[in-house]
Amino acid sequence: MTAPKYHLTSYGCQMNKLDSELVESRLRQRGYVAAASETDADVVLINTCSVRQHAEDRVWSKLGKLRIRKRGEPQLVVGVLGCMAQEHKRYLVSRMPHVDLVVGPSAFGDIDDTVEKARAKNQQLATGRDPARTKHEVVGAGVVAVDQGVSGDLIRRDVRVRPHRSQAFVSVMRGCNMPCTYCIVPTTRGDEVSRPIADIVEEAQRLCDDGVTEITLLGQTVNAYGRDLTGQGATLARLLRELHGIPALRRLAFITSHPNFLSAELVDAIAELPKVARYLHLPAQSGSNPVLKAMRRGYTVERYLARIEQLRQKAPDVELHSDFIVGYPGETAADFDQTVAFLRTVGFAQSYVFKYSPRPGTIAAELPDDVPDAEKERRNAVLLAAQEELTLAKNRALVGTTAEVLVEGDSKVAGRFSGRTAHHRLVHFAATDRELFGQYVPVRVTEALAHSCVGELLAHDAAQEGRADPAEAQRA
Repeated sequence: MTAPKYHLTSYGCQMNKLDSELVESRLRQRGYVAAASETDADVVLINTCSVRQHAEDRVWSKLGKLRIRKRGEPQLVVGVLGCMAQEHKRYLVSRMPHVDLVVGPSAFGDIDDTVEKARAKNQQLATGRDPARTKHEVVGAGVVAVDQGVSGDLIRRDVRVRPHRSQAFVSVMRGCNMPCTYCIVPTTRGDEVSRPIADIVEEAQRLCDDGVTEITLLGQTVNAYGRDLTGQGATLARLLRELHGIPALRRLAFITSHPNFLSAELVDAIAELPKVARYLHLPAQSGSNPVLKAMRRGYTVERYLARIEQLRQKAPDVELHSDFIVGYPGETAADFDQTVAFLRTVGFAQSYVFKYSPRPGTIAAELPDDVPDAEKERRNAVLLAAQEELTLAKNRALVGTTAEVLVEGDSKVAGRFSGRTAHHRLVHFAATDRELFGQYVPVRVTEALAHSCVGELLAHDAAQEGRADPAEAQRA
């Protein structure tokens, strides 16, 4: 019998990418194989994101195309997973009859069972048989799984299922308890639930035994890790120290952090543990106190600056990354100018900039969306240009220095590979030996680009002569 084929498309954050790995793990254990393309698949799954409208629009467009395809292939199974499944489950069930599965983020642990039921049902429909259950009931089973399924974190992960042999994401917590007015995550992913330290260390050890050397810990507010583990003394700082002891592990990162939880204990861990990556993703969202208050972020510009000053005193080589939202309801031109000034003051190495879009079910969605789209576009472009200027200056300062690069794969430019430094700096270099994938190699930076660097691969013996310490090179 030919093994059934699946195709999984994932939108959104790193948490979604990890969730997709867990889904694939369950399906492969059930005997499914990955299809070469979506058109070859018996099962098409879409792991969705509700954080921004653009991501949702892409899903609706894809579902429209799948509706047409399914008319000629009634046995095809179509599934919507993740945050949109949680947020729009009623609409998906009642208005999209070609969708067979609607499974939220908490129900991936038994996704293989749900897919099997849908396949059996659709095969009966395709042969003209009268199945025992209606299609709506199969979909209904998926909807029940949104709230009653088994979380992906509660199943034993198949560590072999991951896109990169040397890199892996590890979820340390689910959900979020923060009251940010613009964010749908608490609705779609629920309250904070942290995993015990022992479980995380055990999973990390299995990953490292299978060839992983770089682990990124994931959480919606990852530095709030452990708050719900009463009496266990679990904090992100303690977790980092435990994981640091795994011999095969060479790099350890964590995303995404909240400024309110950048504690002195965590700063000390970052400063003292050499395996911890030398960048910190600490979204500011705005550089205006009135906007931060309206967003219910829980800190001021001054408090943010004080926190990062404490970090820089202990770990001056750590670079900062941020997120910003422009055009939030009520944001004035003066508010935006303060954000541009704030970005320059901090000197972020990288920032993601997003135009505000109302998310149904959030507090901000009840406010007038009073910044015109054209002005949002302008502010988005201005802030991106300011960040690009900062990044280019930092990249130019690296020309002539040498850094250790973890090779991730092919660059978009033929004949080049790409990888990242401990500071998450993207570096491209000419190479052809694919055995380098997953290896740490010395690269001398020769050219600075707006978003990355270009360098030359050094031989090991040549690299040792006058080689700059990677952290020192990045501080140059």
